Amino acid sequence: MQFTGPPISLNPALGGNGLSAVFTALAYDSLIHLSGDGKLVPDLATSWNYVGQDNKVFEMTLRQGVKFSDGSPLTADAVVASMNYFRKAGGGLVGDAGPVDSISAVGPDKVRVTYKSPNPDAAMTMTQYHGIGTIIGPKGVANPQSLLTASDGTGQYVYNGKTSVTNSRYTYDKNPGYFNPSAQMFSGVTIRVIGDAQAVLSAAQTGQVQFAGGAASTAEAAKQAKLNVLSAPFFNWTLILADSAGKTSKPLGDARVRQAIAYALDRKGLANALGGQYAAPSTQVLLPGTDGYLPQAGYDYDLAKAKSLMAEAGYANGFSMTVLTESLLDRNTTYSQAIVHALGDIGIKATLHVESTGIGQFSGDALSKKYPAIIFPSAGTDMFQAHNQISNGLFNPFGNKDRQLESTLAKAFASDGADRTRLYQQASQRYHDLAWYVPVFSTQNLLYASPKLANVKTSVLNPNPMPVAPTADLAWKSK
Repeated sequence: MQFTGPPISLNPALGGNGLSAVFTALAYDSLIHLSGDGKLVPDLATSWNYVGQDNKVFEMTLRQGVKFSDGSPLTADAVVASMNYFRKAGGGLVGDAGPVDSISAVGPDKVRVTYKSPNPDAAMTMTQYHGIGTIIGPKGVANPQSLLTASDGTGQYVYNGKTSVTNSRYTYDKNPGYFNPSAQMFSGVTIRVIGDAQAVLSAAQTGQVQFAGGAASTAEAAKQAKLNVLSAPFFNWTLILADSAGKTSKPLGDARVRQAIAYALDRKGLANALGGQYAAPSTQVLLPGTDGYLPQAGYDYDLAKAKSLMAEAGYANGFSMTVLTESLLDRNTTYSQAIVHALGDIGIKATLHVESTGIGQFSGDALSKKYPAIIFPSAGTDMFQAHNQISNGLFNPFGNKDRQLESTLAKAFASDGADRTRLYQQASQRYHDLAWYVPVFSTQNLLYASPKLANVKTSVLNPNPMPVAPTADLAWKSK
């Protein structure tokens, strides 16, 4: 396999999501598994349900007979310890867990999660992409530093720190104690770190890797090479106007300036130029087809209106600011350069500060509060997921809060069906009015799979499939 950079961390409590979850998903099972076609299936938890009617108490029954790689048994107490460790470890995914109040064992094989406020997506947060449901063994919880060189999970594979090379190659050996051997399709798995799009294509073409993350610039060549090209909507590339209180950049404290920036971007032109058929204009924090999306809403390209708002706010001649970005997902900062260049049309002189050492360092830079604006993509299949992401961490380093938005979302999270959708749409509109987040364009997640690899599936609910699954029918396999 290929991944574009080193893992954020091999410790699941500090790791990443999206396709980078592969570094932990190989060695650590999650309580609930999200399949490539977007279905929630049993993994370490065999069943789950809400207790009561307000989406605040969630219970899971654990699979029996499961052991961690060191031979110790999976118990409710071990699961609770792992989940509580995740909450305190300080990783970037803690916001994905939702408003957790307490986690407890209510039996030898039953775990209860109680939330401070309603969480309608509790099951989704327990999958391999959100951290809290990825279970670490008692020894790893007691000595987290050990997880950087050896894994302590119940997964299909065991990380081999001795044969791995940091920043280059990460190897995983078959776990002889895995609970369902029929689902283990490979004798081992190696993840190679390759960042350049042409180098990725070459590695896939020559069989050096059987699965890789693709790029719009190489997709046609991948098809011609007879690779299987899979795609699904994923990233919503966003200009995050983080300093909405104007602490480091006074102009951004004025909503008119933030709205002017939103009107100043020619999203259709940017999407066509940067992604072609694999990109589309984006005007909302949610993508089309997700629960809460508002058809026909959002900021259109209106340069005259943008200039008028700038003048009304007292910035007819613009201003200067530094925008933080990274070059791991935004290769060669192509997207970021195009976005800040467009801001020049309304007099904003934006200078890019590029973090190239990894997403971990980029996140740290964002949280330093030194940068008033940030360019980074969000992702989420409904408003609960999107809000959990963009209201925390690097998306909200200054801790922005809006009473109206929070009130609307609180009602939505306790609701179901059409009522929830209606409230999600109200929240989408409020995000639009605040203009804290200025979506620009969405991109398809492109994946290249060898024709010798079978059962690789992707969907809008899971654009980042994993090679492992708790059952053989869902796992990748060699033809």
